[in-house]
Order: sequence, then structure tokens, then C-alpha cells
Amino acid sequence: MLGLIKQGGYALLAFALSGTLAVAQDKPIELKLSHWLPLAHVNHQHVLVPWAAMVEKNSNGKLKITIFPGSILGKPADHWDMAQNGIVDIAWGTHNYTAGRFPLTAAFDLPFQTKTAKGASRALWEYYVKHLEKEHARVKVLWLQAPPPFHLQMANKPVLKPEEFAGLRIRVGGGPVSDLVKALGGVPVALSVPEGYNALERGIVDGTILPHEALHGFKLAEVTKHHIELRMYTTSQFLVMNLAKYNSLPPDLKKVLDELGGAWGAEFAGAAWDKGELSGVDAANKAGGQFYKFTDDQLQPWHEKAAPIVEEWLKATESKGLPAKQALGDLRALIKQYDP
Repeated sequence: MLGLIKQGGYALLAFALSGTLAVAQDKPIELKLSHWLPLAHVNHQHVLVPWAAMVEKNSNGKLKITIFPGSILGKPADHWDMAQNGIVDIAWGTHNYTAGRFPLTAAFDLPFQTKTAKGASRALWEYYVKHLEKEHARVKVLWLQAPPPFHLQMANKPVLKPEEFAGLRIRVGGGPVSDLVKALGGVPVALSVPEGYNALERGIVDGTILPHEALHGFKLAEVTKHHIELRMYTTSQFLVMNLAKYNSLPPDLKKVLDELGGAWGAEFAGAAWDKGELSGVDAANKAGGQFYKFTDDQLQPWHEKAAPIVEEWLKATESKGLPAKQALGDLRALIKQYDP
């Protein structure tokens, strides 16, 4: 009789343990995603939030992504290291906030190259496959993306010719656009995008170089009145994951992230941002802003000012033993293919 009791007890214990194991297996893997954009930004609302929902759905609830926006977990320039060092699982950010760290990636920031976010993002992804994997080797790259072309957003006066640029203080993120501002006779002021509002409001800078979406997403329509559509440059951005965390996932969950990344992710993000430009234009129009458009002939003097920047970048990057000429040639061919 005692043996039966013991045997029954073991069975009960095994049943209880199997239930605990089932609960543990059913519990989703939670991933922290950090970025520095405001809640109103198109990349938060129409890229990262729906993407996180797709990941959860496609993984049958096994992956759950919690998004921490607005620099809650770290400053804009910290986000690459936050993902690489495992402070967060996934981070979204901008390469040029850590200038010099991604020398071949910086070719994407050279002036007057792109027209749309979707086409530029796809070109950037293919450029990554050809030339940038080494610069990104310490993280899992989910995708790379680009915003629409950056325009000149001025607080108090329009700038319609290159010579009118002289002496102006312009907020920039860093990278080759700083050289462009200098070539035009201006003074680059390196600030993150979130810092730009106060700098414009207080008169610390005269203008900023950003896509029109920022007029809504960062409320810059409140502090800028003249929107000069020069398509000055775009920049490279990343969505990356801690490599150890990615490698710890089972194959089926890796597959979910892979299928919702890469070229698909690049175009998904870029297309959403192209649509987001309309929200910025609308915000500026409501605030009484004025837009200035240019013909190709009118843009030519601006382009001529930028030509030496490309040559200097090639020279400096080649001096580091990197294939700058080949890389830039490939990048331009990809832009022509995907963003004609």
C-alpha cells in the first residue's frame, strides 16, 4: 500500500512538473527595442510599432517586442553600443552620430544622391551586402534604411542661392553633411535631431537640414518658416540586434526576424517614411510655412559646391586602405537601379 502511495506521489509530482515546463515553454521571449524618436514620428508609428506586431504574430506569440521611444534608455549616439553590448536587445539609430566608425557606410551620406526613402533604403541594403558587413560584424543587422532627402529648413529667412548660405549656423547630425555646410560657407553645429528644436527656438542655429517629416515628427514647423527643397543628402540608419541574443534564439524564431528584415525591411521602412513626408508638409502649411522648389538648372550651382567633398572623401577613405572608389561606384549604380 505504501508503495502505491509513493508511486502515486511520483506520478503527481511528474504531472505538476510537466505543467510547469509547459507554462515555461509557452512564455514568450521578450525583447527590448530602444530608439530616440518621439511617439509622433513616422518611424515609430508606421514602421517599428507595426513591425513589432508582425514579429509577434508571425512567431505565434513566441517573440514579444517592447519599444522604448524618445531616448528613454539612452541618448541618440549611444544606440549602436546599447545593442552591441546587450544593454538592449534591439536598437534603431543613425550611423553618423558616431562619425568615423563606419567609413564605407559614410559614402551614403555624400551630397545630392537620392530622391526617395524607399529606393534609397533598398540601395543601401544592397550596398551593405556588397561592402558593409565587416563594419557591422559585431551585431545582427535586421535591416538598414534611409529617410527621404534632407532639405534646408530655415527659421527666419530663405536661402535660395549658395552665396546666401555664408555665415549661417546650421544644425547637422555629423558626417559628410558637415563638410557640405562648410563648403557652402556656413557653420555646422553638431546636434542630435531632438536637440534641434530648442536650438532653433533660441536662435542658436539659423536652420537645420532634415526631411520634411521632421516638421511634424519633431514639431519643427513651429520654429522654421522657410523650407528649401534642395535634396541635399540622406543618411544611413540601422535596426540592429545584440548578436548573442539573436544567436540564442531557436531556428524558427531567427527565421521570423530574417523574413521581416533585410531587403523587405528596408523597403517597408522607406515606403512608410516617404508617406510620412506628407504629414510634415501639412504641418508646415498649417503653420504658415513657405516651400521653395528648384529646377535642375537652379540646383546645379549647389551641386558644384559639393563636388570637392566627394573627392576629399575618396582620398581620405582610400588612405585608410579601404576600397572607396569601388564602393562609391557600386553605391551609385545601386542608387541608379533602385532610386532613379
